[in-house]
Amino acid sequence: MTWLLKISRPWAGIALFLFLVATGTARGDDRQIDPLHSENIERRVQRDYSPFPQPDAGYVSDHANILSDDAEERIEQWLWQVEKKTGVEIIVMSIYSIEDYPGTPNGDIETFATALFDKYGIGNMPQNDGVLLLVSVKDRKVRIELGGGYGSVRDRDARRLINDIIVPAFKGADYGKGTMQGVKAIALEFAGTRIGPNWPLIFSLSAVPILGLIALSLFISGKRGWGWVCVGFVFILILFIFYLFRKAARFKATGPSDSWSAGGAGGFGGGFSGGGGATGDW
Repeated sequence: MTWLLKISRPWAGIALFLFLVATGTARGDDRQIDPLHSENIERRVQRDYSPFPQPDAGYVSDHANILSDDAEERIEQWLWQVEKKTGVEIIVMSIYSIEDYPGTPNGDIETFATALFDKYGIGNMPQNDGVLLLVSVKDRKVRIELGGGYGSVRDRDARRLINDIIVPAFKGADYGKGTMQGVKAIALEFAGTRIGPNWPLIFSLSAVPILGLIALSLFISGKRGWGWVCVGFVFILILFIFYLFRKAARFKATGPSDSWSAGGAGGFGGGFSGGGGATGDW
């Protein structure tokens, strides 16, 4: 089997290279903001959103300081990639209490979140598919507020994410973990995109050299029938990989590179809430 080891070494190197490429592709490029985009963000930050809390420049406004700097930066990168790929604008905000904002409809977190969503104009039109994740620490409430484009049918999906993913972490006072896992779940559920490594692509890229090596071994040992079966699997995997790359390229081509420049009534994408979503407590 010495010949097999000699052949497998370059294949193993190729497999490792493809694995690293797939991992890097899944994570996306570093965040790059053009001058026009920066100017739009500056205008948004200078806008007066009172009596509601003033949003920060990015997708995360952590007024209650529940996130570490590293966690906040990672969420910013994730949500920028999500909007660039899918056009769905997801905003995360933490506050100490809704009672800290007199003059707003702060009788309960539902009406507060709906009014805050509309004031900011979260979500890009005409899809109106923005999402707000609001955490009120003192009130021990968390709210996923949905843009009017989703309809009430998606309320149960928001409730499931809160009850199964966010609240269990918040009950242990791990707000960072709950928020980060919640953002990942929201991106998958409402934007249809997975945050993190693209495991189907990684598996496919890794399987191609392995199946090729098996096919070569079967050909050499005289088992050509099974060898051709492996070649067929390799061909199918290559087509699947091509499909995944093409899908990623289509997202990049059609996704808006500067959604904030739309500058809706609230200064974000111009969306509004129909009051849909879900609330949880801990």
